[in-house]
Amino acid sequence: MGFLLICALIWLVALGWAWRRHTHHAKDTLYRDLLAAGGLVLATLAFFWRVVSGDVYQPADGGDLVSFLFPTYHFAAAELARGTLPLWNPTLYGGAPFISDIQAGFLYPPNLLLFLLQPNFGYPTMQWLVLGHIAWAGIGMYLLLRTLGWPNTPVSRPAAIFGALAFMFCDSFLVHLGNLNLIALLSWLPWVLAVYSRGLANRDDRGGIWLAVASLLFALANYAGHAQSSLYLGLALGIYTLGWAFSQWREDGWRGVGASALRLAIVGILALLLTAPILLPAIELTAYTERSGFNYQDTTAFSLAPTQLIGVLTPGFFGRGPALHWSLWDRVETPFAGVATALLAVGALLMAPSDLRRRLWPWIGIAAIGLGTALGVYAILHGWLTLLIPPLAQMRAPARALILWNLGIAVVAAVGVNILLRTGQDALAGTGGIHWRGLLRRGAQLWFAIILPLGYLTLFLTQESETTFLRASVALLALVFAALWWLGTWAVVAGLRAGWWSSMTAAGLLIALLFFDLTSAGAYTDVSPLDPTIGFEHPAIVDFLRADPDRFRIDTRTDIDSLWQPDTAALYGLEDVGGIVNPLALQQWQAQWEATGGRATRAYDMLNVKYVIVRDGTLLPEGKFELAFDAPGDLAVYSNSTFMPRAWVVHDARVASDVANALSQIQAPDFDPLATVILLDNEELAGSTPYGPLTGPLDPGSSQATLSAATSSSLTFHVNAAAAGFLVLSELWYPGWQATVHTTVEGDEQTMEQMVIHANGSLRAVPIPAGESTVELHFRPLGWRWGQVLAGLGLMGVAVLVWSARRVRNVS
Repeated sequence: MGFLLICALIWLVALGWAWRRHTHHAKDTLYRDLLAAGGLVLATLAFFWRVVSGDVYQPADGGDLVSFLFPTYHFAAAELARGTLPLWNPTLYGGAPFISDIQAGFLYPPNLLLFLLQPNFGYPTMQWLVLGHIAWAGIGMYLLLRTLGWPNTPVSRPAAIFGALAFMFCDSFLVHLGNLNLIALLSWLPWVLAVYSRGLANRDDRGGIWLAVASLLFALANYAGHAQSSLYLGLALGIYTLGWAFSQWREDGWRGVGASALRLAIVGILALLLTAPILLPAIELTAYTERSGFNYQDTTAFSLAPTQLIGVLTPGFFGRGPALHWSLWDRVETPFAGVATALLAVGALLMAPSDLRRRLWPWIGIAAIGLGTALGVYAILHGWLTLLIPPLAQMRAPARALILWNLGIAVVAAVGVNILLRTGQDALAGTGGIHWRGLLRRGAQLWFAIILPLGYLTLFLTQESETTFLRASVALLALVFAALWWLGTWAVVAGLRAGWWSSMTAAGLLIALLFFDLTSAGAYTDVSPLDPTIGFEHPAIVDFLRADPDRFRIDTRTDIDSLWQPDTAALYGLEDVGGIVNPLALQQWQAQWEATGGRATRAYDMLNVKYVIVRDGTLLPEGKFELAFDAPGDLAVYSNSTFMPRAWVVHDARVASDVANALSQIQAPDFDPLATVILLDNEELAGSTPYGPLTGPLDPGSSQATLSAATSSSLTFHVNAAAAGFLVLSELWYPGWQATVHTTVEGDEQTMEQMVIHANGSLRAVPIPAGESTVELHFRPLGWRWGQVLAGLGLMGVAVLVWSARRVRNVS
């Protein structure tokens, strides 16, 4: 709430400054744009008033917002509060590269600001982040529409507000309220396009500055952490560039096409360089996740079925929200941005003069390609794009491309409102206007003379089947709403034509009509008064686990998801062998888990699991697990009496040809992890280490390893070894971990960099000398280090671009 008050204060100060400018220069009307921005924020608060008041949560179960992002952000905030940059996350899946999981979004500036200022934020803050970005999307759309020339002047403010509402409350945002990454990144889409369009249109000295700003905004958006949305943002820039170049063909010809392509390349390259610190680690991670094995059929999951195109007019025909969805197809977003939006977009195409229609082609292209891509498996365009843009081949849910449809149709509809405002009577009296009014009239007749009567007849005929009757009721309700909003749009246009109200009044009516249409479709969808974070609330268990001074993991992979949120460990700084289902989880950890053969084996003990959390009455291997804490409610904590420490020393080694072979060896009955280590494809280390030959198995108590210091991305062990051997860690192997061994020989301290070896399937091992030594491990992935270098080059590129533009201005 304090942050909201600060934002409101800043807005009031800016409004006062703009009003003062207006009093000195009457033509300066910036204050009106600030009022419009404030109005869009108020519209967001009004739309989500039940969430704002604390009455309900939306979405009802929280989606990714509660199950993944809330604990992930808390982990990042806690690490930053300790002064640690969390490159590695030890809390889930036995440990995973945090910087490589682009969804984590912890370097996104708004998130960083939150983490640094309020590290102990609650779940409502997450919802405020969502609402804030939806408002930001609307303000950006308003800015875009007020930036573009049609052909030489921007659309009016009412038209821009109409387009902003259509975009910010479109189905692409409302269906993904639980996916903050997606909403945050896509909220920057109109902002990037607004700035980029200036850079594309300005061939003078200012063009370079606009391109530099577009690059910075594009990169900033990417840090929100949704790769698929980043690709769609880039695709929008590409389509707009192509459409712009050909709309200027008469004036510029091929030279203009080349110049436009160069500007696109500059923005794209700079944005990639600036995003490199998260992009390179993410690319490296992909090879180790299930996405590396995706085929085309996998990527087309959650495609927009052609039957769902009815969503252009009503998103609720097949049920709104997960509770009432009844079709045979996946529940995905629909191409809905309001009935009035669709009708006014058609009106714009029919009534616009030729020069204006030519400028609409880039936006029509963005909308058409977005819709064609969203169809996924039902259309060939998505398949072609996976060939042209290979990263798309590793991403599911083509329906998310509908954001491009919503962007394009919102722009075209805003132009339609603008035509009514500026040439209302003339436009409606022209040939295109006559055709459009005829379409509205015949459509209304069709709705009320045929479609709705048939709907009510279906309702009457299906009463004997409860399921069929429910589905018919849901569909008819959606059709009634669509018919009413169609009738309302026709009435506003007919009233304008008849002279019942002015163009400005008509625009206000259309804005109100659209807002209430969008609220009826989405404001109360998938809401619940139940707190979705209840699965995190286990204070007694958390206190019990935190009281144990050992370094250990817990095991919650016991079918307790309905009681215990899978990512709870990240929220409270615990360490778990499990976590929420995540396509970016490492495949090798899943293979390691499956190779344990159950909780009765030494391979399971090797994972450092000291406690298992289960439902009361769950059976565990006898003689190994004992009740440690009978928590209030339905959960209990059992201790593993044979769990192994986080690290231990061995003096014997075997070699495995690959991970599968290593995993089969650790399953062998005679394998003792405290005596022998299985090294992956390392014949030269099987009999000797850099510190001397291996002696073979020794008494397990003859060598000791103690964890002396730890952060999320580093570990330090004090080792006392009876002979040269290996420090074996119950830590997941992943490229980027580096080891340094400090030892003292005849009074001289020696330091040696050592390789971190793939061991015991997917764990780590480090060669160590006889005697006392200190082993330090740090996670410094190559992609992160190179990414920082490339980001520096990107900043230099931006600086050069700005400097060149200013130099040209000074010379001229």
